[in-house]
Amino acid sequence: MNGKLPLIIECRSNDTDYRKENPNCPHSPQEIVREAVRAWEAGASIFHWHGRDPVSGAWISDVDIYLEAIQGIREKTDLIINPTLNYVTKQSHVSDRVKHILAAKNNPALGIDMVPLEFGSLNIDFWNPQTKQFQTYDQVHISSRAYMQEVLKILKENDIFVSTVCWDVGQIRTALCFREMGLLPENTFWEFVFTGEIMPSGILPTLSNLQAVVDSIPAGEPWLVMCWNGDVMHLAAWAITQGGHVGIGLGDHPYTRFGTPHNGELVEKVAQMAHILGREVATPAQAREILKMPPRDSASHPGKRSSLEDEVIEVR
Repeated sequence: MNGKLPLIIECRSNDTDYRKENPNCPHSPQEIVREAVRAWEAGASIFHWHGRDPVSGAWISDVDIYLEAIQGIREKTDLIINPTLNYVTKQSHVSDRVKHILAAKNNPALGIDMVPLEFGSLNIDFWNPQTKQFQTYDQVHISSRAYMQEVLKILKENDIFVSTVCWDVGQIRTALCFREMGLLPENTFWEFVFTGEIMPSGILPTLSNLQAVVDSIPAGEPWLVMCWNGDVMHLAAWAITQGGHVGIGLGDHPYTRFGTPHNGELVEKVAQMAHILGREVATPAQAREILKMPPRDSASHPGKRSSLEDEVIEVR
């Protein structure tokens, strides 16, 4: 331990289907478990994924698909499990979006550690830099305040840790309003979503913008950066040196500049960056302590992975 706060790395494995660009983007529960193990071995302490059709890769809301993945991850790792809220459609009800969360929560052998909640709606039409046109003009991800309120009530009733996902400063302010209402706990994990060139609705990944979002949350609270449809590496370096944490994975970007890496290789690159910059990578147990989450029963997961103090991570 070097005296600095250990770095939490979240593997974001398959949010967007980048399989055409990188075949390692996982679809089936077996592939998701494989990527979770790779990420865990490389230094991740949190694992995030979306349920996908094993053949087509389409987002699906099948509870059994989620439970199969959770069971496999539990059997092979001590990762903090952070599944998405279910796939949203215009007809979705809150009960549809949390049914897999509650099914895992109510199964003593599985459990649930953390659930991400976005604190605002946004346009999700992709920009084409070559044609100078949007690929669509009417795609909106809806996260209304009524929806947030209902989800937060369910998560509070079931004592489930909330990661607070924000795409801009306004969403941070909205989340803080829900905290004043007593629905968002003070004990949360702020996850800031920056976006790449093809997704102009999010925060531009610059150092000044990073400072703006960090300044918008209460001092001392834990935060993480990710870059949806963009490369997170510059943000990762800034976050590592400023006491933040990092999310990376094939769900955010295919990272073809590295060839066709799997999720574990991407986590490994962030872990090596942290090692070079003088910061230890957190184990899942350390991440739980940092986030003030309850520990899991040591009998419920396999042996701990080795730390950076025990081995040298090789950059591939």
